[in-house]
Amino acid sequence: MKRTTALLVVVCCLVVALLVGASTGVSGVAGDPFAQQEEIDPDDVLITADVDAEGDAVWTIEYRVRLSTSDEEQAFEEFRTDLEADPAAYTDRFRGRMETTVGAAANATGREMSVSNVSVTAERREIPQEYGVVTYRFRWGGFATVEDGRIAAGDAIDGMFLDEESSLILSWPDSHELDVASPAPAETRDGSVVWIGPVDFAGGEPRVSAVPESAVSSLPGGLPILAVVGLLVVLGGAVAYVRRDRRSPVAEDGSTAGSSASDERRDETATDAEADAEAAADDGSTDDSPADDESSDGDSAGDDGEVPPVDAELLSNEEQVLRLLEREGGRMKQKRVAEELDWTAAKTSQVVTGLRDEGDLEGFRLGRENVLTLPDEGGAEDGNDGNDDARDDSDDGTGGASAT
Repeated sequence: MKRTTALLVVVCCLVVALLVGASTGVSGVAGDPFAQQEEIDPDDVLITADVDAEGDAVWTIEYRVRLSTSDEEQAFEEFRTDLEADPAAYTDRFRGRMETTVGAAANATGREMSVSNVSVTAERREIPQEYGVVTYRFRWGGFATVEDGRIAAGDAIDGMFLDEESSLILSWPDSHELDVASPAPAETRDGSVVWIGPVDFAGGEPRVSAVPESAVSSLPGGLPILAVVGLLVVLGGAVAYVRRDRRSPVAEDGSTAGSSASDERRDETATDAEADAEAAADDGSTDDSPADDESSDGDSAGDDGEVPPVDAELLSNEEQVLRLLEREGGRMKQKRVAEELDWTAAKTSQVVTGLRDEGDLEGFRLGRENVLTLPDEGGAEDGNDGNDDARDDSDDGTGGASAT
């Protein structure tokens, strides 16, 4: 019975000494009957304060004794038997000591505090050697302050002392991130910091503050980092689009040139407005220019009066245009190219522009329409109102007037 009483006295003295900042630690508790009788000092003390978002903290104090002899094993088993038979006898005494400690902290900080949910357990554990572990646990209400989501802890245990066998772990909710820890902890984990004794915390220590993750992920101006990243992506895309547009040459009909591959991709994104504008220009010119009608008649058919079909499955867009012009004698209106290939005006303009940039196709304006020619066919320069029929008349000496 003496051994069990000695163990209880050591544990209670240890907890009180640690929490009120006593000048002696576990192994130096005055009048330690357990250590005097059996010459066994406490081997390890692990103190954990788990602070929640409201500022309350669950304190856990594990007092560990290595069971290396039969006498130590017997003493621990006797203590555990007595504890299980009458746990209130141990928790009541521990609660009284903690209420004294917490009351003193409340007076020092000017903050309302409380002690609740006191418990004590005893078990044997291999860590990795055989240990007897006595665990005291209680809830310390008002242990930390919370302001605008920021948790600040440590003022309630100001000047606490850890001896060489003791360690203190202070943790915070998963919803928060560490902001400041003082003094520098021996280890910083995900959600906690660890101080390993001996540590004699100076005035104003220990201190830990944790802030909500949303605050950590924001810039000083309050703009979330994700929003900034999204804004940069949008701006980057806009800059890239402007640069690409500036690099692309502008064809005579106002369309933007590009590579064959990019032309095919832009086919899918050509706007209806572009197609309507092109179609409107072509329709208006057909009715106003007699020369256009003559040119259209000359371009309307091959030798047999019909345009042979173009196998689109075996040819690229560019090859389809060139093959069609070859079958039409090397010259054809751009509008008719679109009609024969069943393309939109925008797509036709893009493909034709690419061919002209590569030198595979030439063209000129005839009235308000574009006339396409193969390079070896030649054609009137921009601004020339003539056509093939007009030139043929002049060569024959008939004095035929050029079509206007």
